[in-house]
Amino acid sequence: MSTHELNKTELNEIAKAIRGLSIDAIEAAGCGHPGLPLGCAEIGAYLYAKYLNYNPKQTDWSNRDRFILSAGHGSMLLYSCLYLAGYDVSLDDIKQFRQLNAPTAGHPEYGELPGVETTTGPLGQGLANGVGMALGNRMVQSQLNLKELMNGRVVVLTGDGCMMEGVTGEASSLAGHLGLGNLTVIYDSNDICLDGPTEECFTEDVAQRYESYGWDVQQIDGHNFNEIQAALAHADTQNKKPSLIIAKTTIGFGAPSVAGTSEVHGKALGESEAEKTKEALGIPVTPLFHVSNDVKSYFETHQQQLKAKYDSWETQFKQWQEQNPELAKKWSQYNLQTLPNNFEEHLSNVEIKDNIATRQASSAVLQYLYESIPNLVGGSADLSCSDNTMMKKDGIVSADNYSERNIKYGVREFAMAAIANGLVLQGQLRTYIGTFFTFSDYMKNAIRLAAIMRVPVIYQFTHDSVLLGEDGPTHQPVEHLASLRATPGITVIRPADGNETKGAWSVALRSKEPVAIVLSRQKCPKVVGTQQGEIKNGAYIIKDSENTELDFCLLATGSELSLAIEVADQLSQKGITSVRVVSVPSFELFNEQTREYRNKILGNARQYCSIEAQSSFGWHQYIGRDGITISMDRFGASAPESDLREKFGFTANAITKKLLTVHEVTLQQ
Repeated sequence: MSTHELNKTELNEIAKAIRGLSIDAIEAAGCGHPGLPLGCAEIGAYLYAKYLNYNPKQTDWSNRDRFILSAGHGSMLLYSCLYLAGYDVSLDDIKQFRQLNAPTAGHPEYGELPGVETTTGPLGQGLANGVGMALGNRMVQSQLNLKELMNGRVVVLTGDGCMMEGVTGEASSLAGHLGLGNLTVIYDSNDICLDGPTEECFTEDVAQRYESYGWDVQQIDGHNFNEIQAALAHADTQNKKPSLIIAKTTIGFGAPSVAGTSEVHGKALGESEAEKTKEALGIPVTPLFHVSNDVKSYFETHQQQLKAKYDSWETQFKQWQEQNPELAKKWSQYNLQTLPNNFEEHLSNVEIKDNIATRQASSAVLQYLYESIPNLVGGSADLSCSDNTMMKKDGIVSADNYSERNIKYGVREFAMAAIANGLVLQGQLRTYIGTFFTFSDYMKNAIRLAAIMRVPVIYQFTHDSVLLGEDGPTHQPVEHLASLRATPGITVIRPADGNETKGAWSVALRSKEPVAIVLSRQKCPKVVGTQQGEIKNGAYIIKDSENTELDFCLLATGSELSLAIEVADQLSQKGITSVRVVSVPSFELFNEQTREYRNKILGNARQYCSIEAQSSFGWHQYIGRDGITISMDRFGASAPESDLREKFGFTANAITKKLLTVHEVTLQQ
């Protein structure tokens, strides 16, 4: 971007409008965070009035610059900017800040307002999302040879709180390693956090930290338009380094009694202080929500200028499509995210050996998906050799080559999950990420945000139970299935063999929400009767009895499904033949089915029993209050798999013995 003489008068008027709208909206709500909107108004004004390339009437434009407010508590800064810039945000929306059913929520929510690129609030994740978006832009640009047609920048505004969160360090380290020069982070460094001055808890040299990550670092006065302009212009020259602009600001700028203190961080100013702040800043006290005609006129003209840039890009893009028909076809697939014709049939023909771990079965599926879905990208937190997430025919993304499709995230699970959200939000890529299931805890808040946003990230979790063996209780997940199943908006699938693993991937790729595929380290025999196509129903009958009155209905998932079959066979040898075995790979999908279907699958049995080498939590919705759970309601131990099966009762003999005892008691009753 070229520097030019700034009209500071018009920019100051825009900054006043941002401050005035923010003060009034927060006062109307009686709560909110005025400190950041007051302190960063100049930054917001310059970004939306001079710097960002966007089209408020075409908000999904693939080459737009993206602005992320990582410090999401300062949401009124963003809402004010979007309103002034001409997005579909009304003054009534501003007036209804933080009210029920209003799109102007306390923290920005993706999908609620155009121009909100991601849900932010849990600090630091917005920056990590920005890393994902910047990486996604570079990957699409490189894979489709788009050059100047895919050069949108990602700008993130963070605060001291974001910089304290560990996820910021993880994501920034990877961004530096990957040389994401299309990423600029503006750090609102006001030396205040919610609980008081940062000198009480945060005294590190952030500039040196980011220089060590490989970033270009500048420091400016965040209230000075000339310095803001010069810093952003310099950031535009950094093709191989992400940029950090440390903007020194005064939190709550203009508030006579509380500016520069934590008192203005997280609560409304109050009527008296609000009026004094407006007077100090030269903002009319009345009417409320005042925006001058000069500001309105400026943005009307600015919209026309932005529209002209957009139209010029459209013309160039159509020329590119005509000159590159094969790449244009790929572009369409990237944007529509369609699956190939006869996808299910081809997937069913993927060869998977018998008696292998489901992580290996998933690897076989991934090699087919690599060939058939060109915009599928994936990665792992330093475990691709073990969680089997590598697409073997492709290389690893690097600062020198963004055309590859495997991403090495390093041991950065939280950042990986948040970056994956950004990759999907970029709009043209499908992504999966992998690690050991026990480390999903490190990722949990990013998974939660994916679920809130309905972002279809695919999680491939391996080493799924105590039966992984010698690595012991630190690596043996116990409560993790229950935890993910308790999270709204995510589908959890634990397949039993190759057929069910294929079905799990089919569901995941068709889903509009996040999906977790939970896979074994230990070998799983092919189970007679498993069906790829049945996964979409969540549960189905694997082995049944001719009798409608069942003695036992055994429900199992994953590696325990074959164990349930063994138990049914042993019961039959003992003369109890009225036994049904049900595979339940997904609670969420099963619960979506009709009551008639669920009743048909569960049947009418004297005794229900669930078999799963994880917590029993959640199973009683299917097996009833008196149902038997063969489960892990304690932490595991370090030992070979066979010893763990004996110790924790995951053998056919142990389960059969327990069920026979219960059966005798039932008959006596």
